[in-house]
Amino acid sequence: MAEPNAATKQFESAVVANMARLIGLARSMLSGQARDAKQAEDLVQDALLKLYRHHQRYDWTDGGWSLMARAVSRNVISCRRRKLGQSLDADPATMDALGADQDPATIPMTREVIEMVQRYMASLPASWREAMVLREQQELGYREIAEVMNATEAQVKTWLHRGRARLGEMLREHMLEK
Repeated sequence: MAEPNAATKQFESAVVANMARLIGLARSMLSGQARDAKQAEDLVQDALLKLYRHHQRYDWTDGGWSLMARAVSRNVISCRRRKLGQSLDADPATMDALGADQDPATIPMTREVIEMVQRYMASLPASWREAMVLREQQELGYREIAEVMNATEAQVKTWLHRGRARLGEMLREHMLEK
């Protein structure tokens, strides 16, 4: 068997270093109904296989996160487009961690708030929701989000503004009802 070249070794190192984050990204972009670990892992694996086919073309010296995150995001978005009508939720591990250090009496209230925000997020248009997940959870820049979503930076900024404004409106309405 041939000795792997430098690009192959860098690709393998990048995969090992970023696998958990990539699966978390895929899980956070999938809907609640389809957010099982297997589907997220399958989407990540598929994206990485596509990248591996052309891994010699890319520079992996930076750790490869942004390139792999874009590939996984595009793969999830493509999957979601094939299954129209599904929503994006936050990663359940992240949601569980939000209440981990709190007083047990506040955990049910925290879960209620999280579920409410998830419902509100699910009601947003897909492009707004996807842009918000990529920006707020994955901390991608406007240019990276635009590349992932095949949009302009101006469109991404518009989606983020509208999504945040609508989410804020829904939260204010909820608070006024109480």
